[in-house]
Amino acid sequence: MSESTVIECDDLDEAIERYTGERGYRLDMIFPADSPREALLSMDGEVFRLVLENHPVRSEPLPPLLGNEESQEWIRGRAGMMYRDLIPGRLNGKVIASHIRLLEDGPVADYVHYHKIEFQMIYCLKGRIEVVYEDQGPPFWLEAGDCVVQPPEIRHRVLFAEGTAEVLEVSMPAEHETWRDHELELPNSTINTSRLFKGQPFVITRNIRE
Repeated sequence: MSESTVIECDDLDEAIERYTGERGYRLDMIFPADSPREALLSMDGEVFRLVLENHPVRSEPLPPLLGNEESQEWIRGRAGMMYRDLIPGRLNGKVIASHIRLLEDGPVADYVHYHKIEFQMIYCLKGRIEVVYEDQGPPFWLEAGDCVVQPPEIRHRVLFAEGTAEVLEVSMPAEHETWRDHELELPNSTINTSRLFKGQPFVITRNIRE
């Protein structure tokens, strides 16, 4: 990332809302998605980073999981989604597995974005979410038992959630940047389902339903 002005804040969500809503800046990047502590904003050539002050840095692996949901902390992540970390130590930063909840049914406060990742898989555990992907055609519903492999930097957006949706997301590396695409509208006019993104295809596997 290029050098830019750094502004510390004690509430990243509130600071982003203030700069984008009241002052006209645009959000370009957030990092990391599961527990954001940094955001890149810009306006008319001015670029600066919002950084969460006094954010604890993990220097030691996380303690072993205790095997029940109540033992793990839920954290508000990107686009208002709730995240729970499933892998202790994240294998030294190589991979993250997140249990993600969308607590409210209806439109999701998401935007067209992409991830700087090497691998990413989404498996729907409960309910369903409506999603749309670059070059993959119209929006579709990802329902319980369905799975997608999202190739690196494919533009996508979560549109809608139903049934108190929950998904499992596995990504490599554990911490990665999520960039907003301000230019592309989805669904886009091009349909090219065989396209490779950084050498990888988009893959969807459907649960067999009667």
